[in-house]
Amino acid sequence: MNDILDLPAERDLPPEAAHAMRARIVGSVRPRPARTARLRAAVAGVVLLAVASGAAAVVWDRPDRSAVQVLAMGSGEFSPMLRDAAERCLRWNSPQRQARQNPSEQPVPVSLADLAVAMERGDRALVLFMNDVGYATCDVEWAGTGRESGGGVTEPWPHGAWLPGPVQRLLLTSTESDGGDVSVSGRISGRVHRLVLDHGDGHATAARLSGGAFGLMTSDARLKAGNAPELVSYDAKNVEIDRRPLFQAEDQLEHCYVGPNGKRIYGKPTSGCRPAEKWGRQP
Repeated sequence: MNDILDLPAERDLPPEAAHAMRARIVGSVRPRPARTARLRAAVAGVVLLAVASGAAAVVWDRPDRSAVQVLAMGSGEFSPMLRDAAERCLRWNSPQRQARQNPSEQPVPVSLADLAVAMERGDRALVLFMNDVGYATCDVEWAGTGRESGGGVTEPWPHGAWLPGPVQRLLLTSTESDGGDVSVSGRISGRVHRLVLDHGDGHATAARLSGGAFGLMTSDARLKAGNAPELVSYDAKNVEIDRRPLFQAEDQLEHCYVGPNGKRIYGKPTSGCRPAEKWGRQP
């Protein structure tokens, strides 16, 4: 007679199924890492965008902690947490509130129809809205609960459709002063077909791309500024076309960038400026 405490026999299971079963059991009882205080650093960006379809690249975390990538063709496909995060971001960046905070600046009116990227991982969410006036992007933690917190940034597009090279970061938040986990949103030129965060320690995290916008969230990455993490862009042939430090401000980039008239619009006033790249909405 079998002892009730013995593990079930696995001899009738394929080896792959047995290993998967063990992984699910171990994963379900593994304790979650402790959360740390979130530090936020908003990085302003500039561009002219026309987001008409409202498509959003979305990552959901299921209760079993396995990440599922979903392409949501509209706000109707939001998870409850993503909907709360998106609505919170819209309230934070309402034209009325913008006008009170910066009376001299043109408000950026955004709505759910302007959604470009929405990502969810665990208790964190990242949303990005863009239209022909400007953008609003937010990082929200514990959306829809009494512990909700977050931060964001909104700006009009003063330089039209021109980017400082293939990629432009609009928002960066981190859980620690020198790294930890990060949430990043931004936009890319038509040359970029793949964008990766190189952690600088042998690990990497791929960004989600949607219609010329990108979103990226790490989980238990333990990033360190001392490891010099970088955003790395690749073209359609998977050839590296750009590499830039994640934590470097836009006005501190290695290269300056000029518009079609030859006037510098990004970076320090140095020689050898590169042409600014035009934002392109990929299918």
